[in-house]
Amino acid sequence: MRLSNLDAFPKVQRNIQHATHTGGLVTLLVAGLLAYLAVSEFKAYRDIRQDYEFVVDETRSAEHALQINMDLTIAMPCSYLRADVLDVAGTSLPISKSLNVEKVVFETRGTKRLGYNADKPKMDIHKLVGQAMRNRENDGGSTIRGEETEACRITGSINVNKVSGMLHFTALGHGYFGGHTPHEAMNFTHRIDRMSFGPNYPGLRNPLDRTLEVASTKMDMFQYFIAIVPTIYIDRNRAFGKRALLTSQYAVTDYTRSLTVDNKQGGLPGVFIKYEIEPILVRITESRQGFLHFLTRLCGIIGGTCI
Repeated sequence: MRLSNLDAFPKVQRNIQHATHTGGLVTLLVAGLLAYLAVSEFKAYRDIRQDYEFVVDETRSAEHALQINMDLTIAMPCSYLRADVLDVAGTSLPISKSLNVEKVVFETRGTKRLGYNADKPKMDIHKLVGQAMRNRENDGGSTIRGEETEACRITGSINVNKVSGMLHFTALGHGYFGGHTPHEAMNFTHRIDRMSFGPNYPGLRNPLDRTLEVASTKMDMFQYFIAIVPTIYIDRNRAFGKRALLTSQYAVTDYTRSLTVDNKQGGLPGVFIKYEIEPILVRITESRQGFLHFLTRLCGIIGGTCI
């Protein structure tokens, strides 16, 4: 018995074939459709899918610290600034010595206002800073230009208790003991290049990253109210190493007010970041189509072309 007798797809002899224009058009349409399906399958194989689940957070204990990562620049000399963390448990932690402090020149390039909407007319942030500096000059404040302002860049990571608390940056002598900072030297215009809680994971967006706030007076008080959502990121595509990552994401609202020198309305000039931890945990599972699954579907498409 010859192998040709086992052929399940016998071919029609060419001398009895009849080619038509309609048949050629159908062939082109089918070939285009199969090529589109093949490209779609390859794209689906490359795409990463994220599934979200909401569960009660069972990690809220003293065994799990909260990691705060920051890259903040305030338009004041470092010698006048103080950084502290105070939580609801009554723990006060001076963190100035735990972070990297660097003397820099304050710049606004690459920043945006918090809540900026790309669909709205664009705002010239450099003109905004210039106008704020002119307002300060008219009010008897510093005459230093925005691009020449000495600033303090504060970077690093700290671990704090996983409870609600407040991270604040104030001037020495305003709210704490120590040398008194003259009002003329106070300027809490600041930019936040990074503010996150926990390790980073692919696709994470931090609302405060690369944002800018401009002080209109020497006694401005900037407040951020952050709701932290604990997050577990699970990478099923990783063959080696740690597949689960405990981190956090957050939402933020802000409020700014100008105080008077006699401070009758209460409050302190500075930057105050108040954070609260939500009791709900988000579990993000990242997965991708398996290679064998992709190969099986691709072979089905190619096989249909050959037949």
